[in-house]
Amino acid sequence: MKKKVFLAGWDVRLNGDIQCNNYIATQITTEEVVKNLTCGLELIFENEKLVEAFDYEEGTQYPRLLLADEKGFSYPDYQPNNLFQIVETQEGLHQLGGEVPSEFKLPESNSSVPFQYFGFISNEDTNFNWLPFQVHLICPIYLNIEKVFLDYTSPYHPTIINKLEIESAETVYEENIGKDSEIVFEEVKYNFHESLKWSQYGHAGVPIWKQFPKIPVCPKSGKLMKLLCQLDGTLKVKRSKIAPSDDWDEQYFEELDFSEVGSLYIFFEPSSQIACYLIQNS
Repeated sequence: MKKKVFLAGWDVRLNGDIQCNNYIATQITTEEVVKNLTCGLELIFENEKLVEAFDYEEGTQYPRLLLADEKGFSYPDYQPNNLFQIVETQEGLHQLGGEVPSEFKLPESNSSVPFQYFGFISNEDTNFNWLPFQVHLICPIYLNIEKVFLDYTSPYHPTIINKLEIESAETVYEENIGKDSEIVFEEVKYNFHESLKWSQYGHAGVPIWKQFPKIPVCPKSGKLMKLLCQLDGTLKVKRSKIAPSDDWDEQYFEELDFSEVGSLYIFFEPSSQIACYLIQNS
């Protein structure tokens, strides 16, 4: 009996190691989603063993050469991740941007730039009932960061796990932004709708990597972290205490921007209540 598995992206060695299994669990999705992506992968199994594979590029299928350690790879029994588009609506359960809530406290840090607030994702949405609570989204996006791990044991006062790394990180915006440079983005209410594509703001369900995948493992529980959402910017700035040094730099502070046309990937591990934030650009 033949079975098929579809993956969003193709940057994986199908040898059954931990990295391979984490990739499949995170990137597995539906055939319809893969055919609408820039790149994807179709795996064909017979008698529970991998026998054939196809790369997808802009919806076109190409045969993929299986390496010696990939042939016979066992069928991975994971539930496909649907793609959920951000759809703006005044009745939305979730929020992008807005003022930092009075009851929420940003993490204590001596980093060269502050954390920015990006709104919240509500666990009242049935697609996010795996969350233990409403998650407020924050990240110091103007730092040269690889990953930011935050502990949400106290949901309204998260703390930094890799604090030394964050506080020692540099910024390319040192002439424009300092420790007290506040920036607030326009508030947008939204819901997630199942879709085959993503919106200008971003999406949830399955990450679409701009570079090589960096799927995080929780530093506290050791478990694979689940994508919470991927944000793609375009949110306008409401107000700011940032004074750009010239007209060229001003463009980076007129709207939400992740390292020049990048994406912010947010993962969460519900049992440990740890979040991971990372940025990639094309």
